[in-house]
Amino acid sequence: MGFTINYQSTRRISAARANAIRRATTTLIEGRTWLSCEPVGFFQDQKDGRLFGRSKPNFQPHPDDVAAAARESLPDGTVHDLIEILCKLSSDYEVEWEFSHDHDPGPIGFIRDGVCEPRLRDQLEALGDVGSILRDMMGEFEAHPGGLPSPDSARSERDIVDEDDDDAGPSVLPFRPKRD
Repeated sequence: MGFTINYQSTRRISAARANAIRRATTTLIEGRTWLSCEPVGFFQDQKDGRLFGRSKPNFQPHPDDVAAAARESLPDGTVHDLIEILCKLSSDYEVEWEFSHDHDPGPIGFIRDGVCEPRLRDQLEALGDVGSILRDMMGEFEAHPGGLPSPDSARSERDIVDEDDDDAGPSVLPFRPKRD
């Protein structure tokens, strides 16, 4: 399940300031695993001169990623961290951010003068909480006999496809044509 949080400056940003913001972002995202959410990241500047980025909360991280993150012994980067980093960038670089997401072109809220609007914070943190709720639920099912099996345990080798192959799609059961 994917979901993207979009953020962009409310005004045109000079190339020099955009580069400074990108360098600062690189430093601010260090020291976290970013397992629960993609870190703040900016894309090519928009034609209108606004700085644009997007991040996806990770609702169900792959078990290999969970194990790798645990070995790093670093704190997890969450939606809360994403908000805090964007607040810091807003404050330090005098930039205002407007937000949208996959299901609302927005703006759904703003960070201004380093402060995230309460309604926006509540909305984004609720999205981030979905991942923890799902992980907790899956952990409960796996820990209790008779609970639902984990998705991987229910699949046979025959059912497993290359997970990087976007065209694989779901398995299809062959049905014989109906005879009249």
